[in-house]
Amino acid sequence: MDIATIIGLVAGLALVFFGMSGEGSLIPPSTFFDPEGIAVVLGGTLAATMINYPIKKVLKMFKVAAQAFSNRSNGTPLQIISELAEYADLVRRKGLPALENILPNVENHYLRMGLENAMLERDSRKLEIFLDNELDNMQDRHKDGQEIFYNMGTYAPAFGLLGTVMGLILMMTEQGQTSSLDKYAAGAGDSMASLLSGMGMALVTTFYGVLLANLIFLPIAGKLKNRSADEYFSLSIIKAGILSIHAKEHPLILQEKLLTFVDKSTRELHRQGSD
Repeated sequence: MDIATIIGLVAGLALVFFGMSGEGSLIPPSTFFDPEGIAVVLGGTLAATMINYPIKKVLKMFKVAAQAFSNRSNGTPLQIISELAEYADLVRRKGLPALENILPNVENHYLRMGLENAMLERDSRKLEIFLDNELDNMQDRHKDGQEIFYNMGTYAPAFGLLGTVMGLILMMTEQGQTSSLDKYAAGAGDSMASLLSGMGMALVTTFYGVLLANLIFLPIAGKLKNRSADEYFSLSIIKAGILSIHAKEHPLILQEKLLTFVDKSTRELHRQGSD
């Protein structure tokens, strides 16, 4: 599990809950809990998402969201470089067919697939095109998941505003039907209190829309985007390493080439550890 995501979500909800609480009480007033308002905002957001996307993508939405809470990693750049250097050394000593024995132990799907194709493909240009296509397809898949949550982050406030407008219309209509001029003159205070109470209830849906968008949907989309960028960076190192292995470059040359992907301090740390 990704601790940062969990902490951020729990802390955000706790602060909002605290802000909702009345003076001298830690329990929010019942005004904030409106099932009809939740149905309008959350139901409307999901309905708009289903209109915008095929049902298969909508059903995968929950699986995609789970990735924001997972802590899956391809390893640090230095770990990836060290692993690739070992494969390069193996190929230098025994040739590309020797990779077949280590493939079952390679956990990273992209690395395993790339090494398989490195064994079979003689043309380095065709191998590079294949690796690039895999990276591009991965990015496209990730963008689909990110886009869904970004759009949900725009739908939720809009349906929150819609719910507020609906509440105000109902409130004004009811107030106009039940309050004559004589009744208003006799009980102006009660009428105003009722009006303000109804307005507060109408604004709850806007509250739901803003909360869902800015604490759930948009942060998840941002987390998925960052995860995708991290994975693309790792796979770019792997791609360069596979091409070097295919060219049977010396492991030291491969390491120096791949170390250009990391910052200077990390490079120095790696060289110090190698000494």
